[in-house]
Amino acid sequence: MGNIEKLILVTKINDKVVDGSTIMDEKTKEAFKNLSKYTRELLEKEPKMNSYGLNSLKSGLLTYWNESINPDTESFWTELKVNGIDYERKEPLKFALEKNQFRRVDQGMDARKYWTELKNRKEITDKYSQIEIEKIETIIADDENRRLEILKKCLRKNEIPQTQYLKFGECMAYMNNCGIWDKYFNKEEVQQLYDIWTNFKSK
Repeated sequence: MGNIEKLILVTKINDKVVDGSTIMDEKTKEAFKNLSKYTRELLEKEPKMNSYGLNSLKSGLLTYWNESINPDTESFWTELKVNGIDYERKEPLKFALEKNQFRRVDQGMDARKYWTELKNRKEITDKYSQIEIEKIETIIADDENRRLEILKKCLRKNEIPQTQYLKFGECMAYMNNCGIWDKYFNKEEVQQLYDIWTNFKSK
């Protein structure tokens, strides 16, 4: 299979995984499928595309699948393997194990939301030892606690330190996205956090 045929097949695998996804909403699915359709059409129009153009399209298509931590992502890479496609994968979980933290807040949110399901999947148990799986759990818990402490501190002081504004925003997004406000805060405290955020003035 040539490089162009290979990438065309990857766009079809992308669509199959996206269609079967239970975690993407319809708008997100549509965006993913538009990208793969655009990629496929370009490849079919230019059967002799050079390697720069090819790598650029490949990179655009794989960005999400290289950066996310969820069941869809594991399904995508499994499908590639089944079809004999040996693209190199960047793995956020390996990065987290090496550095003891997630590289980006969205990866931490993904891990927090989907780890219970992921840790029992064959793709994960084949790739990571029991010790590594437990370490990932600890990294997820530490990430959550670190974000919780930042919010609690701001709540106590009723303000956001100038240097913490971006981090505060990430913590708010984390709590919201993972649906864990109720675990730590009552409604009044959540409202107070939003008020602190809204009223923040940079000096």
